[in-house]
Amino acid sequence: MTTEAPKTIPYGVSDFANLRNGNGYYVDRTSLIPNLEELHYQLFLRPRRFGKSLLLSMLGYYYDINAQDRFDTLFAGTWIHDHPTDRRGQYLVLHLDFSKIEGEDVPQIQQSFNRICKTALNAFVLYYKAFIPPDFIQELPKIATFSEAFDILTTPGNGLEHKIYILIDEYDNFSNRLLAQAGEEAYRSLCHGMGFFKSFFALLKAQNSAVSDILLTGVSPMTLDDVTSGFNIAENISQDPPLATLCGFTHADVRKAMEYYAGNGAFRPDREEAFRMVTDWYDHFRFSLDTEEQVINPTLFLGFLRGCKTTGRLPRQMDDSNVRTDYYKLRHLVTTNGRLNGKFQALETLVADNEAATDLVKTFQAETLTRPENFLSLLYYYGMVTIGGYSLGKTRLVIPNLVMRQMVADFIRSGYEDACQVNPRTMELAERLDALARTGAWRPAVELAATQVRDAMTARDLLDGEKAVQAALAAFLSCGRSFLVRTEHRAGCGFADLTLQPDLPHFAELQHAAIIEVKYVRKGEKVTTTARRRMLAEARAQLEEYAAAHNLQEEWGLAPTGRVTLVRLCLVFHGEKMLFAEEI
Repeated sequence: MTTEAPKTIPYGVSDFANLRNGNGYYVDRTSLIPNLEELHYQLFLRPRRFGKSLLLSMLGYYYDINAQDRFDTLFAGTWIHDHPTDRRGQYLVLHLDFSKIEGEDVPQIQQSFNRICKTALNAFVLYYKAFIPPDFIQELPKIATFSEAFDILTTPGNGLEHKIYILIDEYDNFSNRLLAQAGEEAYRSLCHGMGFFKSFFALLKAQNSAVSDILLTGVSPMTLDDVTSGFNIAENISQDPPLATLCGFTHADVRKAMEYYAGNGAFRPDREEAFRMVTDWYDHFRFSLDTEEQVINPTLFLGFLRGCKTTGRLPRQMDDSNVRTDYYKLRHLVTTNGRLNGKFQALETLVADNEAATDLVKTFQAETLTRPENFLSLLYYYGMVTIGGYSLGKTRLVIPNLVMRQMVADFIRSGYEDACQVNPRTMELAERLDALARTGAWRPAVELAATQVRDAMTARDLLDGEKAVQAALAAFLSCGRSFLVRTEHRAGCGFADLTLQPDLPHFAELQHAAIIEVKYVRKGEKVTTTARRRMLAEARAQLEEYAAAHNLQEEWGLAPTGRVTLVRLCLVFHGEKMLFAEEI
């Protein structure tokens, strides 16, 4: 065991200098800087809480002409320290953080936008005073807007001798918020016509003689596509294979971090069990079709590490309230005039089938989100789904992990609540699911979930809703914390419709698991005694095959070798109503 003080866990730290000066744990991605230098105008997209701000901060210090004397201190031990590029320390770096922009409508946002950008430019001029023309420094306090000031500063012949490198963090943060809160009309006025945001990008494009590079980060390409005529020179590098791990931790990174803190006595849980939990909950984000490399959400993993270090055990809660808040803002997308729309149906199909085959779109506008491929692509950019593979000219999108599966379940339940006025009764359902996990009493939970499914489907007046019923059932059965709920879960050579795996790492006292086979009969069809027997026989054969699967036996600790009893259920729905439920 080493005697040095362990590195701090930089949960929530987005300033590179603070991380390095504070002895923070850093996963080195500086070897990818040469890749980023291949293009001058770039858009890099990743889901929220994925380390984009830290990436921009690191690049800012690397290219900053005023930070040349800090290079050894900040970058010692990194790849780029031993392999610096010719462009190191050559620029005046203007860093704009659009996550700070506030306002509930376009005028308020425009005012905040100008204030934030003007403040950043003032700080920029003060920081680089030795390189800024003196006449401009004297005139700057008299100039009211960022656009006017930046235009004057960067006009050829005004005496600016060094190129500017612009870093824009969370470029679409406030536009996405406006779309969620004020609707499409307000969003359109921001991004189209003579909107100030569109004019801002047109200004950056026009000043390319003074501006060497622009790197934007954000969540989706939608806003940039909506202002495309103002800024159509940025290349979307988000799916470039070499950059697939630019943000995020690989499996090797996670194991190395656990080993490091265990070696310093700051990580006591079993590392293999902890690794399984981390990969189940935070892993499987794949950001390029041309590489199978997957990464783990870095913010969630660092929070996990911090919890383990603080308490000496595995965290009781695996999700993050900040992440949940981010996805809550998407609720508006699946309703139109108070009714669920086609985007919600695409989401239901994704949940029921555990995947969706589509074209992964690199550019789209807000008004085209009614197209399934655009909506599913938006979910990909937000991290709710990720690349699962490629076949027959289509990208397979899958839900990556348990955190995102919970988010999708919440998304579906909130859709029923918003558009169908269905009370999800999550607390009551959670209590009944807990009872199932402890005692095996399955009927109270299943019948309440079926009632919720019926109410939601009746309000929608579906004629044939097999996928909708399956997705709704999965969403309602995901209310509790006792079970890890999956659809189309691999069990041996087959795929079970629904599995309820007891969360034993968090609740060791749980005694029961469940596999559910769902049969569906359309409303207009009669269910004869013969049909009922046939469905039960089919369900019995399928459930027996699933129950014998070695992966479930080992992962779930099933009897007779383990102590968990498996409950095998067949649920038959006739339209939106559960006709009967039987234990097999």
